[in-house]
Amino acid sequence: MKTKGNRNWMWGLLLLLAAVGLVANQLGWLGRFSFWTVVAAFLAAVFLINCITHKTLSTLPFVIAMVYLVLRNLELLPYVATWAVLLAAALVSVGIGLLCPQRVPKGRVVIGSFFGGSDDDHDDWEDWDDEDIGERRKKAQANMGDIDNNPAISVAFGGTSRYIHADQLETAHLSCSFGGIDIFFDHAELSPNGATVHIDCKFGGIDMYVPRHWRINEQLNCTMGAADVNNSRLATHTPDSPQLTITGNVLFGGVDIWYV
Repeated sequence: MKTKGNRNWMWGLLLLLAAVGLVANQLGWLGRFSFWTVVAAFLAAVFLINCITHKTLSTLPFVIAMVYLVLRNLELLPYVATWAVLLAAALVSVGIGLLCPQRVPKGRVVIGSFFGGSDDDHDDWEDWDDEDIGERRKKAQANMGDIDNNPAISVAFGGTSRYIHADQLETAHLSCSFGGIDIFFDHAELSPNGATVHIDCKFGGIDMYVPRHWRINEQLNCTMGAADVNNSRLATHTPDSPQLTITGNVLFGGVDIWYV
């Protein structure tokens, strides 16, 4: 599992540079370049690096947006409000994801919802409301289909919940744009070689519930987002336990993994 320090070093550097830039701006050392112009330029570089290294187009609109803000602040381009630029970039990013979805090599695609959906459920532990968890589980079980060792779920502008039923889970593909996915793996068994879940999350949230005896190898690339393995104190896995590897990209979103 990657450590948060390794995952967030770039944003730690951004905060340090922001602090330096703020002081330099107050002292007049930046000249024509305002503090926010420098921040926008740095973010453009961050998004561009992410776009190239992870071969994803979802961050390209934000590269263009940041470059525009830099040039706009230098009065080289006509003025468009910052909120409009960022909103346009977000919509284009999601549009690209819908028009050019990542290819799922095998398994069926379940369209969870588009402008609508249902909720899901989960097991109980100290930090959760048992009644709420019970209701979520009932709704998730209502969506449980036949055995599928390579499920795929796609959600846009809505929410859905799925209960995965697998006897040798190999892969899973989760795509979420401006929505939410609750997915339960506590009735699934991994293949002897483990399994991989690939995530594409933009402006949304995904909650994954996994058995306590699974090992989690989280390898998500987060840009202005976060991924966390929660309540790990409940984990009972050993070095020989089956491993679930979680890969993919999170852009302005969040992924939470819960042991149940």
